[in-house]
Amino acid sequence: MQIENIRKKVKGKGQMNFSLAQEITDVIIKNNVQHILQLGFRQGVSTCYMAGALDELGRGFITSIDLVKTKNFEPNVEVLLKDLGLDKIVNILYEQTSYIWRLMKMIDEDPTPRFDLCFIDGAHDWFTDGFAFYLVDRLLKLNGVIIFNDLDWSYERSKELKNSERVKKMPLDEKRTHQVRKVYELLVKPHPAYGRFETKNGWAYAYKIFEEKSYNEYRIKKEIIYKNDLLGLKGTIKKIGRKIDNKH
Repeated sequence: MQIENIRKKVKGKGQMNFSLAQEITDVIIKNNVQHILQLGFRQGVSTCYMAGALDELGRGFITSIDLVKTKNFEPNVEVLLKDLGLDKIVNILYEQTSYIWRLMKMIDEDPTPRFDLCFIDGAHDWFTDGFAFYLVDRLLKLNGVIIFNDLDWSYERSKELKNSERVKKMPLDEKRTHQVRKVYELLVKPHPAYGRFETKNGWAYAYKIFEEKSYNEYRIKKEIIYKNDLLGLKGTIKKIGRKIDNKH
């Protein structure tokens, strides 16, 4: 479906502006994305744009997860998708507490990496999205991409949450910290399986450039080269031999 047609239907709804809608559409089409995992959809405007991009490609599917309370939006994600004729390519999943619980179930049922893209726009906190990154990694295919939205969001600046009792009781530094950025800088970027990092327009990108097995092979080769330079070939062989003996 043409992005302009979606724009007409969702205008004035949700929080994804049209320039970001164009951005996510370009990412999906340029990377030939087929299977998308969306963590947090709120009213579903971003879901509609991503589904429209897959519709343009002629194939693909989205698994979208958010809290049960998002059903109360008028219109909600299900209504918007149905009005656009895109509901058949999106599986909407609701959770009482967090998408973390659903991710556990997904890994438990089938740990096979199967998503090409994960768009994270939900909890925005260190506790949830930090853990979510490691769970998503289990389900993301090689060359897949994770996009974090609201890189510099904070509880202190949130119009919706800053006056809530929960936030009022938070330590000041927790309220002020850009927690999504902390997840990206402290967990994602140092992760050896990820690269091609980019931040723009409040989004942070990370591509999965190594599978776990491939990375381990790469790491071992680097270790051998390093120790060969340091100890010489005989020393390297002895060092590796001792490691093997210790394992047995």
